[in-house]
Amino acid sequence: INAEYGGDTLYSGGDDCVFKATDTRSGVSIFSNTKEHSMGVCCISPEPDNHVLTGCYDEQVRRWDIRNPRVPIQTCSVGGGVWRLKQSRDHILVAGMHSGFHVLHRETLDIVRSYTEHGSLAYGASWLGDTGLAATCSFYDNLVTVWNAFSEGKDGSVQQEGS
Repeated sequence: INAEYGGDTLYSGGDDCVFKATDTRSGVSIFSNTKEHSMGVCCISPEPDNHVLTGCYDEQVRRWDIRNPRVPIQTCSVGGGVWRLKQSRDHILVAGMHSGFHVLHRETLDIVRSYTEHGSLAYGASWLGDTGLAATCSFYDNLVTVWNAFSEGKDGSVQQEGS
């Protein structure tokens, strides 16, 4: 299960493919979408203006308008199960399990950069402040890499540490 708190709303999802929202003040269900995710919901990331991002094992990043949560308003296929979503002001960092790490343009959800230098399952991802640097880690090889998300070089690596 994955849950994120957004104001008075708790968003949750899990291996049952259900994405739902609950009002924390009353405990009443706001919505429950059982049709759109074909595999388990791995991550949820609330945005401003009534929008929420979800990531799923089915390789899709979805943007929802929670006022009409029947279908997503935008989608992006990243080619690997979406394990983590981390937002910055202009971009979204995605850990795409079997396809590496991806930087999406925040408004369009277009992939603007991919980083595939990890030799294992893309698992964790975070922005390092407003520097443009991303810290990512892979699962089986225990590797942590700091890389420039906007570098034009081969891999943009700044530092790698692992076992």
